[in-house]
Amino acid sequence: MGPMLGQDEKDVVLEVRGLGVSFTTEGHKVDVVNDVSFTLRKGQSLGIVGESGCGKSVTSLALMRLLPKPAGRIERGSVLFRGENLLDLSYDAMRRIRGRSMAMIFQEPMTALNPVKKIGYQLAEVYEIHFPELSKTEVRQRCLALLHKVGIPEGAQRLAEYPHQLSGGMRQRVMIAMALASEPAVLIADEPTTALDVTIQAQILELMRDLQAEVGMGILFITHDLGVIAEMCDSVLVMYGGSVVEAANVVDLFQNPRHPYTRGLLKSIPRLDHPRKQHLATIEGTVPAPGSLPPGCRFQNRCDYFREACAKSEPPLVSAGPGRMVRCFRAEEI
Repeated sequence: MGPMLGQDEKDVVLEVRGLGVSFTTEGHKVDVVNDVSFTLRKGQSLGIVGESGCGKSVTSLALMRLLPKPAGRIERGSVLFRGENLLDLSYDAMRRIRGRSMAMIFQEPMTALNPVKKIGYQLAEVYEIHFPELSKTEVRQRCLALLHKVGIPEGAQRLAEYPHQLSGGMRQRVMIAMALASEPAVLIADEPTTALDVTIQAQILELMRDLQAEVGMGILFITHDLGVIAEMCDSVLVMYGGSVVEAANVVDLFQNPRHPYTRGLLKSIPRLDHPRKQHLATIEGTVPAPGSLPPGCRFQNRCDYFREACAKSEPPLVSAGPGRMVRCFRAEEI
């Protein structure tokens, strides 16, 4: 997305332009992310939303240069962190940024945390890698302060426990603590509340919002949950089939979706003002596999607005108003 009105370019912490990612499986190369661009500013929250398989998690891994090797490859584009292209950095230079200036909360804390290492060891490791000048006493004090900050009681006891001894919500709080240990400028949260019940989800989101206000970091939310987007984000990218199909301010997107896919996603949300026991709206069909995308518009096989022209060429991502982009030949009719 382009710059938001009234904000200075010096506030930009992450600028992604034309990002393209491919995977090679069984000797065949398949594009899985195509021409993704956005700008994230200090203190701003940007959401990337879409169904499973749309490319949102692959995008986040590409930003951190954590794509599985040798299958995953960044084919094109740039990822500018404070003006420096991360794709040009050496492995060691990227490792110094990853976890310190840019951090990530992974989708499932039980698999992201090491099951055979105590919480204290894993949390202290962040400081030992990025702040080697700290003494063991200072590291322990910081670990205890972090656990308190993310709402984990009895910190000294928790440091001595293993991940399996904590609840799902507590493990997610530990992941947030590890990500925030170095007060990063950019935090990437990949489905941060998946598998948590709604009460714990609300607590985690409130915690992240409070910590963002305190630290001033930019947050990139990767999610399929439009409720999380509405709650947490200032602006949003909607992805389908590896491409951005709509980008907008979150209020504009919810009030006036311009792409048929976005409209379908919003219609599928249960509403309190709808009659009880009514069937939920669905988007017919399935997302095409990355290697079998149709020529033309990627959404054509599921779109109520389909016309012959949609099958001939892929629509470009064009401006649809201030701070707004849409990829649809018929956006003006929607």
